Order: sequence, then structure tokens, then C-alpha cells
Amino acid sequence: MQVIDWPHFLKNGLQTGDSFSSMTVGVFDGVHLGHRSLIERIVSHNAGYVPVVITFRQNHKTEETGSLQTFHQKIEVLEQLGVKITLAVDFTESFRRMAGIEFLEILLKHGSIGFFAVGSSFRCGHQLDTDASAIQNFFAARGITAEIVPEVLEGAAPISSSRIRSAIANGDLSLAEKMLGRSLSTILKNP
Repeated sequence: MQVIDWPHFLKNGLQTGDSFSSMTVGVFDGVHLGHRSLIERIVSHNAGYVPVVITFRQNHKTEETGSLQTFHQKIEVLEQLGVKITLAVDFTESFRRMAGIEFLEILLKHGSIGFFAVGSSFRCGHQLDTDASAIQNFFAARGITAEIVPEVLEGAAPISSSRIRSAIANGDLSLAEKMLGRSLSTILKNP
């Protein structure tokens, strides 16, 4: 799998040849069953499209609690799931202040997008100003299919990385593994 840094992407775009990209975006901490559902959509959407994941080198959401896995471990799992290109973003101050629509316009300009998928609760942009519906509408207005992928539930609640971290903290390793879809030993960071 090819890993491209955000500045390189801004300068050179994606190198997908004559193919469109099939793209999604998220933190993907732990690459749990909910994440896998989203990634399966971009990998299976069109055999001729190049599956691309946009993610972050550091997990800006877990500064106090820590991430479930390292960036390198996340990349390994994404590659196993069929992702061909990962666009790695450093969550800088300028990136944090970017409006969601501005982010989408940059992706559109440099990303050769043919299909875009997001989770139903996904939000992006400064102060989370752009939700999944706005993302779908943005791409639809430009003739690009965008799909909102429903959340995957465990019990009555959506699977989330924070819920997995909570299960681990509470000693419910069985629940954590059920939401991950694999053994904790395959994802936890090395000490």
C-alpha cells in the first residue's frame, strides 16, 4: 500500500492512473467492525476504482486516553482490508481550522474521486461544521456517488473506538474483541 502525506497530496494529487478513487475518511482507531463496514464499501464499490482512506497520523480525539493502536498498525490493517492508498494527515492547527466544505473541495480537486463513503455520524471541518448529509449533497451536486454507511451496532449501541477503550478499561475484553472483530492482541500498541 502507498502512504501519501497531506502536503505531497496537495502538491501532486493522487496517482491513480486512468482510474477514479473510491474514498473514505476517518480516524479509524482500532479499525473496528464499524470501520470495516465503511472500508468494505470503498473496496467493493467498483473493481476499477482505487480504494483510498484518508486518516490521521495522530489521533487528535484521544490525547488523554491514548489510541488503540499505532499509526503503523492501523496501516497494516487497512492494507489487509484491500486499501491501496492511505492519505495521511497531520492534525495541524491550520488543518483543524479548515471548514468541511473547503476540505471536500481539496479532495475533489486532487483526489480523482469516483465514489465517496462516510459513516452516518461522521462530521468534519472546523467546529464539525459539515455532516454526512452535507458531504453526500456536496458530491451529488458534482455528479459523484456518495454513500452514507449506517452505524454497526453491538447490542443497542453503535460500535465506536471510545466504547472499545471503555470496555478495555472496565475489563470487559470479550466485548472489546467482539466490537473489534478480532483479538485484542492484534491491535493493542506494544508497551
